Amino acid sequence: MAAGGSALAALSGARGVAAVERLRSRIGVVGAGIVGASIAWHLVRRGAEVTIFEREGPAAGATGNSFAWINANFSKRPRSYFELNWRGVQGWHRLETEVGHGLQVSWGGSLEYRDDADRARQLHEQLARSQRWGYPVHAVGADTFRELEPGVTPNTEVLGAAWASAEGAIEPRSTTRSLLAAAEAEGARMVTAEVTKLDIGYGALRGVETGAGSFELDTLVLAAGVQAPELARQAGLDVPLVESPGILAHSAPTDKVLGRILLAPEIHTKQTPQGRVVAGVGFAGAGSTDASTAVGQAILGTTAEVLPAVSGLEVEEVTLGYRVLPEDGHPIVGFDPAAPGIYFASMHSGVTMAPVMGMIAAMEILDDVEVSLLTDYRLTRFR
Repeated sequence: MAAGGSALAALSGARGVAAVERLRSRIGVVGAGIVGASIAWHLVRRGAEVTIFEREGPAAGATGNSFAWINANFSKRPRSYFELNWRGVQGWHRLETEVGHGLQVSWGGSLEYRDDADRARQLHEQLARSQRWGYPVHAVGADTFRELEPGVTPNTEVLGAAWASAEGAIEPRSTTRSLLAAAEAEGARMVTAEVTKLDIGYGALRGVETGAGSFELDTLVLAAGVQAPELARQAGLDVPLVESPGILAHSAPTDKVLGRILLAPEIHTKQTPQGRVVAGVGFAGAGSTDASTAVGQAILGTTAEVLPAVSGLEVEEVTLGYRVLPEDGHPIVGFDPAAPGIYFASMHSGVTMAPVMGMIAAMEILDDVEVSLLTDYRLTRFR
C-alpha cells in the first residue's frame, strides 16, 4: 500500500498514445461539482480540449449541499486515504494562489470535544495516530479551548478536546462556480445538458449523446456524483454507491459567533464568510430525508445548546444532499481496463480531495501514468 512521497507515478503504458496527441485529445467531464470542476481546470491548464457536461448547474448535487469541510481528520484511514486527504488540504492553498481568492476558503481549523470517557480515550488515540502521520492536530485544555472559541459553552463536562489547526472550509457553490469560470477562461467549454448515452463501439469510447446533441470524445471523466452508476452501466460496469442523505440547516446572516469548525458530540457547525451558521447532526447519514423548516429550526436549537449566540436565529435554508459514497467508503478513481477511455471519479470527501484529484487525474489521463497513491482505489477492487 503506497503511503505518499516517493514514486508518485509509475509508467503504465495502458493507453499507448503519443504525448502530443494526448494533450490535443478531446476530453469530456460529466458533472460540474467540485471534483469535476477541479479535474476540468487541471486538464485545460495542461492544454487539453475540455467539455464539461452538467444537466442542472454548477454544484447542483452533492457539492452544493455539502458541509464543505476541508480535512484529513481521524476517519481518514488507511494511511493511503489519509495521504490523499492531507494532500487535498494542502492543495487548497495551491488553488488559492493559482485560481484566486474567489474560491472563498476559510481557514482556522476545527475544534472537537468529547463528553464521554470512552470516546475521550478514543479521541486521544486517534490524535496520537494522526500526529505520528504528520498531521497538525493537538490536544487542548480548558483555557486554550475558551481562547479558541469563547462563545462555545458545552452543556456537559469536556473530557477531551482537540484542535486540528490546518483544517478549513469552502463556500461550496461560489467556490465551484469560481473554479469553473477559471476553467472556461483557460478554454474549457460548458454544456448545460444531460448525458443520455455513451457512444461505445468495438470496445472503445467514441463520444456521448446529450440533450444538446452528440459530441465526439477520446476520454470521458465520470464525475457525475450519484448519477455515475447509471452511466457506468452503459459501459457494462457497476459503480457501487450507497445512499447517504445529509441534512444541513443554514441560518440567516448574523454577526461573527464562531471562528472555526466546531465538532460537538451532538452537532457539527461552522459560520460562513457571509455570516450564516451552517449546522448538521451527523456525518454518518441522516435517518430522515425531511428537509422542512421545522427540522432546520430543531438543528439550530441543538446548536444553540453549545453556541448560545445562535439562539433565536431564523432558518434561511434547509438542504438535503446525497453524499457520493462508494460501498466501502473510499474513492473510486481512474481508468478501468474493461471500459477503455472512461475515467472514473466517484468519492466522498470530494471537497477535501478535489485539488489533488484534479492534479492526479490530469497526470493519469495526459501523461499515461498510474499514480501509486490511487492503487487501492480503482474500480477493479470490487470485482
